[in-house]
Amino acid sequence: MTALVTLGWSALSWIEHYLVHGPGDVQGQRIQMDDEFAAFVLKAYNLDPTTGARLVRRAFLSRAKGRAKSEIAGWVATFEALGPCRFDHWAGPGEVSAWGYEYEPGEPVGRPLPYVEVLCVATEEGQAGNTYDVIHYNLDPETCSPELAADFPGLDIGLTRIVLPEHRGLISPETAGDSSKDGGKSTFIVADETHLWLLKRLQSMHATMARNLLKRKLASGWMLETSTMYGEGEGSVAEGTHAYAMGKRAKALLFDHRQASAHWDLDDRPQRIQALREAYGPAADWMDLEAIADSWDDPQVTASAFRRYFLNQPAPMAEKPTSILPAWAACASPERALPGVPVLALATSLDRMFSCVAGAIEENGTVLVRVLRHGPHGAWVVDECKALSERFNGAGVAVDRKGPAGSSVDALEAAGVRVQSVTADDVCDAAALVLDRTTDRTLEHFNQAELNAAVDVAAWRSVGERRAFGRRLSGGDISALEAASLAALLAQPRPGEGAAFNIW
Repeated sequence: MTALVTLGWSALSWIEHYLVHGPGDVQGQRIQMDDEFAAFVLKAYNLDPTTGARLVRRAFLSRAKGRAKSEIAGWVATFEALGPCRFDHWAGPGEVSAWGYEYEPGEPVGRPLPYVEVLCVATEEGQAGNTYDVIHYNLDPETCSPELAADFPGLDIGLTRIVLPEHRGLISPETAGDSSKDGGKSTFIVADETHLWLLKRLQSMHATMARNLLKRKLASGWMLETSTMYGEGEGSVAEGTHAYAMGKRAKALLFDHRQASAHWDLDDRPQRIQALREAYGPAADWMDLEAIADSWDDPQVTASAFRRYFLNQPAPMAEKPTSILPAWAACASPERALPGVPVLALATSLDRMFSCVAGAIEENGTVLVRVLRHGPHGAWVVDECKALSERFNGAGVAVDRKGPAGSSVDALEAAGVRVQSVTADDVCDAAALVLDRTTDRTLEHFNQAELNAAVDVAAWRSVGERRAFGRRLSGGDISALEAASLAALLAQPRPGEGAAFNIW
């Protein structure tokens, strides 16, 4: 068997010399990399034995939930930013690194990158923070090791980015929407929890980031995906990576996966514990396997979820993902016009490619919603709102000024259209109203293609402790749903005022 030619030995030495455990029960303690993760680092830094070129352009680290995947990703990302992470020369006899690592003669010696762009990417800010928090903890002067503080002064540490001194680049956490643009010149990317990257735009973003890594030949950029196993058939990025790894052409992909064997009888508690030990490997010594095993009996935990998250086995979904408005189809009515004077609302997609004007009216305790016009954003928006306002006795148009539609407010007002501003609370109230009214069948729609399409791709977003329809997290244009929901909210009778449209 040919010995591995790798920068991994010096990388492990650098990590254990300079870095510490990030936020958690053992924060601040020195790192002693376990054998399993050490083996991953050695393979990730595998080099061509003749040229010293990197052989791994993508790595996939698949482990059970709680196995500290984000932590090792943070350590590797810090090494990529500050450490000697690219091949420089072959070690001579007695060569020693600046931090005291003794190279074997002929072992590869690394050098730092002249310019760094390290991205920690996830579908949401909180997930991106899982890795970035480890990096931030290790570089913050108040929490870093004394060795790092002494050898790497001048770091500009921020909550949203870390800037390296002497214009050497940056480290930043990114959400899917922030990183979807083409044009980056990354040297290292952490793609966290890719079993959650389900939407087509996330798959497209993953492909874009992979292309960006190819722009700088000398930097030899690479990507580390961390993931728990996926739901089969969901079409996640993790599932695609697994399929790619099973092919014969994935020469630059390191697929490092550990799972429990399928033969364990999970209804038998001792075997369930053994399955967990197999899945967690070295981490079984500090994971609470007893508590995890108990969760099998929780009626809220499906067998599929237990296998995926704790045994790291690909598993079929117990149920296919459903719409965020599961009763929407049951609220459809035959096509007809709104019977009266509707409340009007305008919404625009996040990329400002589409806009929608919708109307709603309350009739006998049921709110009826209808798309009045939807299409590519353009001059028609102001013309249509003005025409509808005039048609309905000078009715105003509800607009979220802080959303994408806010860019049309000045033109609307200049055209004589009265704009009714809505607040963030109104936006949340509107989403909650549509969910509640579709659930209890007190909302009707007319099976319009634009509205149905928006419901199909819509996702929730958090607004403090509440939620609303998420423009950034949805799988496409949801302007029709946003406009209809705002109109539905304002169409409700208000105490002492009658129908809401009377307040315009």
